[in-house]
Amino acid sequence: MLLTCPQLPHSPLCSLFQIDNKGNHLLVHEESSINVPAIAAAHVIKRYIAQAADELSFEVGDIVSVIDMPPKELTSWWRGKHGFQVGTSSATAVG
Repeated sequence: MLLTCPQLPHSPLCSLFQIDNKGNHLLVHEESSINVPAIAAAHVIKRYIAQAADELSFEVGDIVSVIDMPPKELTSWWRGKHGFQVGTSSATAVG
């Protein structure tokens, strides 16, 4: 079976980037939030435990990839990635 991707039709090399080193398929659909490029990286300065399913949990010293950072006047929540999790986090927990 040959896996392909739109950028390199019929290329077996493309499939190497769709499977991790344990053979698990990665999320490769463009609509998947994990594939949204980060606009910034943030250093966690305060431990946070998610209070809802769409929130991220992290420890002091973790790095969060920020994918959406609305103006502070609109909200104090950012959308980001931590590992393979995507969710919202309080802007006050990162610096």
